[in-house]
Amino acid sequence: MAKSANRSNLAVLLILVALAAIGAYLWLHRQHAPTATPADTAPKASPPDAPHVSAERIDPANEGRVVAIDGALSVKKPARDTQLGISADAVMLLRFAEMLQWQEKCAGEACTYQQVWSPQVIDSRKFRDPEGHTNPQRMPITSGRFSASEIALGAFAVDAAALGNYRLDSALQIKPVPYPVKDAELPSNLAVSFREIGGTLYAGDPEHRAVGDLRVSYRIIPAGSVELVGTQRGARLIVQKSKPKSNPSS
Repeated sequence: MAKSANRSNLAVLLILVALAAIGAYLWLHRQHAPTATPADTAPKASPPDAPHVSAERIDPANEGRVVAIDGALSVKKPARDTQLGISADAVMLLRFAEMLQWQEKCAGEACTYQQVWSPQVIDSRKFRDPEGHTNPQRMPITSGRFSASEIALGAFAVDAAALGNYRLDSALQIKPVPYPVKDAELPSNLAVSFREIGGTLYAGDPEHRAVGDLRVSYRIIPAGSVELVGTQRGARLIVQKSKPKSNPSS
């Protein structure tokens, strides 16, 4: 019985020694741990601006790096409306198609009807009084946008769609400018259907308008001077952001 009691006391003593050793280790670890400084807890600084590189020469050392380039864009292959055959030396060609249609406006029980140019079909079947106010159910030509198939900034090829993504959170904030066209630019099968007045194409008689008439106008996003930031991939610049450069003489 005495030997059993001694073994029990020894086991308890060993457990107490082990616990004391663990407590001492934890206390020493906390004492020697480095104290967090404001610099450690502060948010990391933003990475430095992308380095500016020459647009005239592609440096293989910058492969995969984010770089900044500025200069004048050049269109190698123009933007082209393949449906109507209109083209422009621009980052993007924008086609605006509108059809003359009836529009209903109701106030209480009274409704009025007027003819308006609309880029979308107005469903006259939903009018309170569709009789005599019938609109076509589809547009023969709709609005569209057409990017230049090849554009460059110096020695770098650039994706025109990334620069001229009009009204879709475009990277390049350049306002489109009017682009007058001539009916002589149309293919022969379409030239007989349109007439040009003031740079706008009309299908119908502009002097005697009728529901269903179509008018088509164009604008372009021009290839001006820009500053681009993007990733260099071979001979291409994958654009991340860009801005037009102001003309000092303007």
